[in-house]
Amino acid sequence: MISKRAMSMGASLFALGLGCGFGATEAMAQEQAAPNAVTAADIVVTGSRLRTTTFSTPTPVTALTSAALESASPGNLAEGLKQLPSVVPTGGQTAGGGTRAGGQNFLNLRGLGILRSLTLLDGRRFVPADPRLVTDVNLIPQMLVDRVDVVTGGASATYGSDAVGGVVNFVLNRKLEGMRYTVSEGISQRGDNQEFKASLAYGTKLGGIGHLILGGEYYDGTGVNGDARDFRTTAPNLLRNPSGAPTLVTGTDIRTPYTLGGLIVNGTGGTSANNALIRGMKFAPDGTLSAYNYGTLATDVGVTSGTQNGGDGYRVSTGQEIVRPLKRRSLFAHADFELTNSINLFVEGTYGWTISNFQSSPTTTTLSIARSNPYLAQVAPALVTQMTSLGVTGFTMNRLTMEAGPTYTGNENTALRGLIGLEGKLGGFKWDVSYQYGRTDNHSPTYNNLITANMARAVNTTRDSSGAIVCADTLSTNAATRAAAAGCVPLNPFGAGAPSAAAMSYVMGTSVFDTRSEMQVADANISGDLFNLPAGPVGMALGAEWRSAKATTTADPLSQAGAYRLVNQQNFFGQYNVKEVYGELNIPLLIDKPFFHRLSASLAGRHTEYSTSGGVNTWKAGLNWQISNDLKLRGTISRDIRAPNLEDLYASGRQNNLTITDTLTNRTYTAVPNQTYGNTALRPEKAITKVLGLIYQPSWLNGFNIAVDYYDIKISDSISNIGGQTAVDQCNLTNQASPLCSFVTRDATNAVIATRTSPINFSSQQTNGVDIEAQYRTTLRNEARLGFRLLASYVAHNRTLSPLITNPVDDAGNMITQSSGVAQPHWRGNLIANYDSDHVSVMLQGRYIGGMIWDKTKVVGVDTDFGSVGAQFYLDGEISTKFRTFGGEQTLFLNVQNILDHQPPFAPIITGATPLPTQPDLYDQVGRMFRVGIRGKF
Repeated sequence: MISKRAMSMGASLFALGLGCGFGATEAMAQEQAAPNAVTAADIVVTGSRLRTTTFSTPTPVTALTSAALESASPGNLAEGLKQLPSVVPTGGQTAGGGTRAGGQNFLNLRGLGILRSLTLLDGRRFVPADPRLVTDVNLIPQMLVDRVDVVTGGASATYGSDAVGGVVNFVLNRKLEGMRYTVSEGISQRGDNQEFKASLAYGTKLGGIGHLILGGEYYDGTGVNGDARDFRTTAPNLLRNPSGAPTLVTGTDIRTPYTLGGLIVNGTGGTSANNALIRGMKFAPDGTLSAYNYGTLATDVGVTSGTQNGGDGYRVSTGQEIVRPLKRRSLFAHADFELTNSINLFVEGTYGWTISNFQSSPTTTTLSIARSNPYLAQVAPALVTQMTSLGVTGFTMNRLTMEAGPTYTGNENTALRGLIGLEGKLGGFKWDVSYQYGRTDNHSPTYNNLITANMARAVNTTRDSSGAIVCADTLSTNAATRAAAAGCVPLNPFGAGAPSAAAMSYVMGTSVFDTRSEMQVADANISGDLFNLPAGPVGMALGAEWRSAKATTTADPLSQAGAYRLVNQQNFFGQYNVKEVYGELNIPLLIDKPFFHRLSASLAGRHTEYSTSGGVNTWKAGLNWQISNDLKLRGTISRDIRAPNLEDLYASGRQNNLTITDTLTNRTYTAVPNQTYGNTALRPEKAITKVLGLIYQPSWLNGFNIAVDYYDIKISDSISNIGGQTAVDQCNLTNQASPLCSFVTRDATNAVIATRTSPINFSSQQTNGVDIEAQYRTTLRNEARLGFRLLASYVAHNRTLSPLITNPVDDAGNMITQSSGVAQPHWRGNLIANYDSDHVSVMLQGRYIGGMIWDKTKVVGVDTDFGSVGAQFYLDGEISTKFRTFGGEQTLFLNVQNILDHQPPFAPIITGATPLPTQPDLYDQVGRMFRVGIRGKF
């Protein structure tokens, strides 16, 4: 039977909002087996700096053990966390496009964005992954993680800036003794997405004067290619209807007008009618001409960009991986040394390395070809004759250039972190001081990146006096033109494989930039009981923190000149420092009174001084009301902030590519370059967060608990990136009169050829909803343990208000969000069942994702023929068996995710770098996934 002490411990944790669940079931079993384990009084609850017991914090906190998270997602703790309803899946290996952050894992609480979610390691900030100062969870020592606390209320007064959506705190097992390991292999049912993971953790006492823990991990995932699933190769999506209403219609095979050998878009130099006579011809691999098939619903006839259903051209959706490959390795060490009976020295070191090489969008380019081009005369003399008779002097040609292979980006990150500090006791108070330095070095090359000016020179060919084909600019009478064309190699663009290797080397290059992001943190904290009131002791925590962050980026000269088709990162430098002081009180008000079994208040305040934007205050007030042994009410109100990060302030022109839908020309443009710049005038955004909840633990049903919390978050002075599609839309709505029109560049035909994006304090955001957490656990007659846990979240509203939005759209339940950035169905939930005996354990998890309107701004039948995405259900499971050998306990396990092999729904993404047939963050794209392995401890 489970001990009364263990049951009391579990009840205490749930009363704190720690949501014991199956992670806690395991923790309780360990508690029973280890009489000297930590007691409830020793627990530091994330969400508060106070070291208190059951009645500690009114802020909801969900705790999960690393074992529970590993069962949910054996490859990565972050992927397990993303299954929580309060954590909105964002990025990671299934990112939907772009050249940034490939394989990195960031957490997004409440759907407010990764920049408003603070990730901590043992209550301290971790090394920043990039100039946005976010934390890559892949670099945290996962084998040494004891539990993860997820705070889903504002916590800026307690932990500082960025905790608007909440805090995720990875708590290490600093008292580990012995060795633990995990080795696993994974593969999808379709033979891809292969994974290998090996982890090791070790802890030991140091001769009675201290304790040492060590951890290491290696992971290798091969990913899934972009054409490895039917839903990608058939490429369904929505495209603009050239015939009128509805504006967007469903297509089964979306393509854009680029071919490997080249497609003549339109003639130039002649009359409109004559120019049109040579359009729509494509060059076969051997250079011969044939008619291009525009399929149906074509908006690309005679223009350089557009879409079509079926026919020739290439499928955009297969251009990037479904799951990006990833390798990572990490090492971690922590040591405590007892200097005196009341003072300990602790040191900590972290090394992490990740790399992901992933495909970018295929190299598409539009070329200007002169009738006099000698390569054209070789492959299509009849066309040259026709052009001459028509008075057509040249043509534009779309080409998919793949002779050098696909364009792909490398994202390599190396993180180092060192921490040293002292901690101890002073009377009834506990204190600690520490200093840490951390840095991440990011190396990001983009291979086979087209040098656009070189391509233009290379296809502009002529013959020299000897009759050899050369680049025309090398014979120019202008000295500057000749100098720029030095080394030019003529390129034959007519037919797949036609360009020579030397020509490809001339037009393709490797853009590269290196970024170092650094952070130093010094802090001091003290906590304890000040004095006693009739209802109990008054708890206090005080502290101060100094933080300095800086980042430097160095890019290659061609990128700085904007020479490449992709990225073109500019040199960058930014820094700031922060000074903070905070205080926190827990005040017991009543105890053992009618209807007031216990009543306490918690107060917290923090003053923060930024070197860039001055001072700002944050605060929190909370109330805990234990009505009876069965029922508790809790509530908080807080003021939280998110300060602009280094990239917000100092970004110097990083380029990404967008798909732009333009109502002015009624066309869709793919691969539109967008440059992002910072804004040093930004101010911290501010939020008011309210949480009201209850916890019910009925005495008549032992082992059952339920917690229900309502939250409401309102953000003002929100920092939002404005530009790209938003700039195009606003410019069109104002008949080209909006100031944002300066963010849009058009050519002579009004086609959108470039956009700009910058952050501005100009909007506000509001979200509210309800979190539900329930569990039931019991012990069976055979001493086995059975448990059920429900985690559910209902998002009622998520609105962004700004001067640019005339009719704000509620993004809750809206897949194509207007401003919030990520899709949030009204309902998400997990139901987990766990059976655990001495020899066999079984876990089943059902994941529910509610249905959504596809786009609330669209009217079905007028704007689109597609209206909604249905609810989805996924089933995961793990079975394991335990046995004792080699002096320890070993566990063999088989984990299967997406047991039912449920395929992703049609949920089209029509914008971004790569239009996709489904939402890549929210829905499983891999299908049934198997992992088998062994876990052990000695």
